[in-house]
Amino acid sequence: MAQAQFGQSGMELGGAAAAVRPAGHAEHQHQTWDAMESYFECITTCSLDDGECVTRCVDQLREQG
Repeated sequence: MAQAQFGQSGMELGGAAAAVRPAGHAEHQHQTWDAMESYFECITTCSLDDGECVTRCVDQLREQG
């Protein structure tokens, strides 16, 4: 199977796609993951009947995002 190449560099398509990601993309993904992880940690401490606790967790997620 032929591999996609660009110019003289011989860069594969995957390498080219990675090269065009915006600066800070990986950091933004990491921050989003941390916020979601914190949300799930928070919500698992809430009782199903405790709407205020769930609301606090959602508010915390919004502040982090």
